[in-house]
Amino acid sequence: MEGVERYKVRLLPHNPKWEEEFSVVKKEIEQRWARNILDIQHVGSTAIRSIWAKPILDVAVRLKSIGQLDIKALTDLGYEYCGARNENKTYRLFVLRSTSQLSLRHIHCYDKGEREFDLLVGFRNYLNEHLEIALRYQEIKMRLAEQMPDDRVSYTKAKEEFIKSIFDKL
Repeated sequence: MEGVERYKVRLLPHNPKWEEEFSVVKKEIEQRWARNILDIQHVGSTAIRSIWAKPILDVAVRLKSIGQLDIKALTDLGYEYCGARNENKTYRLFVLRSTSQLSLRHIHCYDKGEREFDLLVGFRNYLNEHLEIALRYQEIKMRLAEQMPDDRVSYTKAKEEFIKSIFDKL
């Protein structure tokens, strides 16, 4: 994965190698968490075949129990454990960065009942099935990336309305 500087926004054309990298990451996770995994999915814009994306691999993992999450299994591979996000007790995040601190991979871990996992997978599927809507999303992303190249938090927040409009269809 090419990666992106921390807090920055950089978009690249879709690269089929992103799916290959997902396969490698999926196997790594399966080897370490096999007994606690229900599902592993490639999500985020790198999983949408027709659009530009930040070259950071997003992987969603549905676990049987978030309470039995083996943190050390991924930190031993170099991932940073970022803990719960937005005070959500059924979600955990791991981030892999390069030696130059480029964000390369985000591993999003969800407890079995967490709906966000389904929304991320549904969003990916919907945009892969509706090219015209995926291209509209790409236009939004490119405009925002141009406006906010140094502020990934604001960039992400500015996309929320579009993303929620798709979630409402799921």
